Amino acid sequence: MKFPFKTLGLLIASMTLASCGGGGGDGGAVGPPQAGTITLTATRTTLPLNSGNVLPYPGSPFMAEVSFTYRNNAGVITALTSDATFTTSSPSTVSLSPPDDPATADINEMATRVVSFPATTNNGSYVFFATSYDVAGTSTITASATDPATNRTVTKTLVFTVQGAPPLPGSVTLTPSPSVVYVAGVGGATSSVISAQVKDGANQPVPDPGAVANVLYEIVGDAGGGILSGNGGSGSSVMAKTTAGIATVSFQSGTTLPPGPVQIRATVDRADNNVSNGISDPISATTSVAVSDGKLFGLVITSPDLEAITENHVFAGVDADGNPVGGLDGTYSFTISVLATDRQGNPVVPGTTIQFGVIDAPLTGFPGMGGGSFEIAGGDGNPLEGGTAFTAPTGHFMTAGGGAGPGDTLLVFGQLVTGNFDLENVRVVQSIANNTNLTVTSAFNRNDTTGSSVNYGPVLPYVIGRATEANVTASASTNALGVASTKLNYPVSRLGKQTIVWAQGNAATSSVVRTVADIQPVRLPGVAPAQLTVSPTPIAGNTTTQVTACLYDANNSPILGAYIGFSFSGLGIGTGSIDGITGSGVIDSATGLDGCTTGVLTTAGISSEDEAIVTFSAGGEPVEVPIVVSTGLLLQAFPSSTSGGAVTLLLTDGSGNPVPNAQIVGTCTGGPSITGPIAPTGANGRTIATISASGLEYVCAGEPRNTGECVFTTGSQGGPTATVTVLGGVAVGPDFSPLGPGVCAPTP
Repeated sequence: MKFPFKTLGLLIASMTLASCGGGGGDGGAVGPPQAGTITLTATRTTLPLNSGNVLPYPGSPFMAEVSFTYRNNAGVITALTSDATFTTSSPSTVSLSPPDDPATADINEMATRVVSFPATTNNGSYVFFATSYDVAGTSTITASATDPATNRTVTKTLVFTVQGAPPLPGSVTLTPSPSVVYVAGVGGATSSVISAQVKDGANQPVPDPGAVANVLYEIVGDAGGGILSGNGGSGSSVMAKTTAGIATVSFQSGTTLPPGPVQIRATVDRADNNVSNGISDPISATTSVAVSDGKLFGLVITSPDLEAITENHVFAGVDADGNPVGGLDGTYSFTISVLATDRQGNPVVPGTTIQFGVIDAPLTGFPGMGGGSFEIAGGDGNPLEGGTAFTAPTGHFMTAGGGAGPGDTLLVFGQLVTGNFDLENVRVVQSIANNTNLTVTSAFNRNDTTGSSVNYGPVLPYVIGRATEANVTASASTNALGVASTKLNYPVSRLGKQTIVWAQGNAATSSVVRTVADIQPVRLPGVAPAQLTVSPTPIAGNTTTQVTACLYDANNSPILGAYIGFSFSGLGIGTGSIDGITGSGVIDSATGLDGCTTGVLTTAGISSEDEAIVTFSAGGEPVEVPIVVSTGLLLQAFPSSTSGGAVTLLLTDGSGNPVPNAQIVGTCTGGPSITGPIAPTGANGRTIATISASGLEYVCAGEPRNTGECVFTTGSQGGPTATVTVLGGVAVGPDFSPLGPGVCAPTP
C-alpha cells in the first residue's frame, strides 16, 4: 500500500516542476550535466602463471600493456585536472607497475610491483603495466578519475585471468604437528594434526572438491593401537577433503608403544581429484609421528656460552618507580641445564622432575695447584648391581680428606667405562664399614641395558663428597623440549674452584625404579671478559727478576687456581725462562686467593737492539711485556695495572743495581690522579706513589671498564719512564641503582 502513494507523490512533484515556466523557453525539464567515461584497453587479458615471480621488464611474456583514455560526455579525449588511480583486486595474481620515469635514473619504476598507485595522465591518456604473479585466478583492475566538468568520480574495470595447469592434483605434502606424541595415560600430548597440502601442476592449491573427499589417509604398519580421526570417521584409514588445498586429520596414540615411529600416508587421485569413487592415478606422500612412552632414559648436562652468569644483588626494597634497589651481594648464579630423552631419542614427558646437586669438598690442592682434586676418590669402584653395597679395593673411605660419613654423596661415573652406562648413579651414603666398603640408602641400577644384568667388577671411577661453599636449586621440571634448568650459586671469592654437578631423574619400569643421571665437573666461572695484569713492565733484560701475573673477572673478582701461560719472542741469540722453563710454558704455581701468581724470570744474551717480548696469557686477551736491555737507567712499576692505591717504583742502572736518592715525578691522563708527594728512592732504589681512580667514571656491571694512565719518570730529559694503567670502578646495574633507574651507583 505504501508504494502507490510514494509513486503518486513523485508524479505530483514532477508535474509541479514542469509547470513552472519562468516566462519563456520550451517549458520542458532540464537534466544535470553528464560525466565522461574511461576506456581501458589491454594488449591481452589472459596471462600465464608467473611461478618464478619474475619482475616486469619490456617484452615480458607475463606482462600486458594497459592503455587508459578519458573522454568527456561528448566522446572527446579530455585532460584531467587531478591524478587518476589504478588498483588491482588480487595482487598475488596480478600486480601493477607504472612506466619507467627517466627523471629517476637510480630507480626503474617499471620493475616495481604495486597494488595501487596514482598517476598524472597526458591530456587524458596514460599507459601502465599488469604482470601476473604466482597464484592462478582472476584479478580486477580498476581505474578511477575525477571528471573535470562534474567533479564526479568515474571508474572502469578490466578483468585479467592468470592461467595455471589443469585443476587436478600434481603433488601432496604431509606435515605432522607435533611430530612427537606420547602413549595414552603417561601425561603428555596424545594427538598430532596431520596436514596434507594438495597442489596442481602449477603449484596452485587444487579446487575444493565439493561433496566428495579428495585425500585418503592411512596408517602404514603397527601403530600400537593408534588411530586416525577426521570428519570422515576414524580408524586406520580415513578420507578428508581439502579447503584451499589443505586437508587435516588427527593421529591419536594408543596405550602401547609401537615398534618405531608411526608411518602415515596420504594419497590423492591425479585423474579426477576424487578418492570417494576409487583411485586410478595415485600420488602419495608419507610422514611419521614418533610415539614415546615418555620414560627417562638419558640425561646430558649443558650450559650456555653466553649470558650464563647472573650477578646477584641485595634486595633493599623498591624506589618510587617500583624498580628494585640494592647492591651486588658477592655471589654469582650459573645456569645449568639438562636435556632429557627417552630411549628412542624423543623428549621425555613435559613436567618430568629432575633432581640436581653439587659437591665441592673435601678438596686438596686449591688454589695453589689449580682447581683442586677431590680427596675421597678412585678408579676401582664396584657398585652391587641391584643392591646397596659399594666397594673399592684401594679405597680410603674413612681416612682420606678426613673421611666420609652418612649423608655424603657418592658419585659413580658409569658412562666413562664401556658397558656401564646404567651405573652412572648418584647415591646417598648410609653407613661406612671400613676404608673399602660402604652402603647407600637406595639400590644401584641393575646395569641391564642389554636386558641382562652385567657386572664388570671394580672398574668404575667414583667420588665421595659434600657441598660446603656452593649450592644448587634442588629440582626442576622438563619442558616440551625435554630441557630442565637450574642455578649453581657460589661466592665470588671462590672463582676457579673445582666442583662436581649432577642431575638425576627416575625412570619407572614395570618392576623397579631405575635412575638416570649425568655427572659433570664444573670449575666455578667468573664473568667474561677476564682481565690479566703483569708486573713489572718493562722487564729488565739479562737479569733475574720476579714477575707477578694477576687474573680477574670482568667485575674485578680474583680468579683462583688458574695457570698463567707465557712465551718469549724477539730474543735474538738470547734466552728467556720462567721458573726454569725455557721459551714457553706456564708459571709453576697457580693463582692464589688474590688471583695472583709469581714466577722467577731470567733472560741472558739479549742485545739492546733486540725487540724482546714476553707474552702472558690465561684465556682472555694476552699481555705483552717488553724486555729492555739498557746501558742507562730503568724505571719499573709494581703493579703495572691498578684500580687505585699504592704503586712501587724501582729505579735501577744498566747492571740492575738500585739507584738511591732519585726524585720520581708522575703525570696522569684520562681521569686518575696522584695523591700526595712521591719520596726520593731509598737505598733499594724503590719509592711509593699513591694513585686515585676516583676521577674515572663507574660503569655498569658487565660493561668495559674506563681506563686512564699515569706515567712516571726521573724528570731528566730522555730519562726512563714507567706507565701504570688505571682501571675505573664497576657499578651496580641500572635496574638495581639506589640513585634511580638508569643510573649506576658505585659498588660498596
